[in-house]
Amino acid sequence: MRPRTGFLLAVFFLLLASSAHAGTIRGTVTSSAKKAKKGRASVTDAVVYIDQLPPEVERKLNSHGFWFFRKESPPRVRNLVLMNRRFDPYVLAIALNDRIAFQNLDRVYHSAFSVSAAKRFDLNRRAPGASDTLTMSRPGVINLHCEIHPDMGGYVVVLPNHAFTFPNEKGQFRLPSLPPGAYTVRVFHPR
Repeated sequence: MRPRTGFLLAVFFLLLASSAHAGTIRGTVTSSAKKAKKGRASVTDAVVYIDQLPPEVERKLNSHGFWFFRKESPPRVRNLVLMNRRFDPYVLAIALNDRIAFQNLDRVYHSAFSVSAAKRFDLNRRAPGASDTLTMSRPGVINLHCEIHPDMGGYVVVLPNHAFTFPNEKGQFRLPSLPPGAYTVRVFHPR
């Protein structure tokens, strides 16, 4: 009888210990605007992120595999499509040193560029079907423009880590599990 009690207590403490090592930050983003105008930012265009993470937590979020077989994930490539004279998605979040593939899937030429401090670039005029890839090596907000279509705009939010998410249509969000600690949660929204 005693060994069994010891086993149950050990399992109980292991469960308690494992639950003390991770937590989830979740919440709701709301907008003071009554209704998002057509073609403008909505609550789903917000980016919720953790400002700073301990290096070991970032390594865990940016790795794959199991236990001691874990390896750092290669830089991710996110697609940003130019279509119907718009950037899609309107707001794209990406971690530092990940890459963006700009794809012109429109029937017209586009000339995407940015003069933002986080990344200055000019892709020049690109024909329909053209694709370009850029690495994002500095955190910050990148305002996207098209030289040919001045009403076209979008945003890329380059974040210092992989602890970020987008809210759903109701504004609800959930960040990845994090160990106990003090974290600063920030929100970017185009408005």
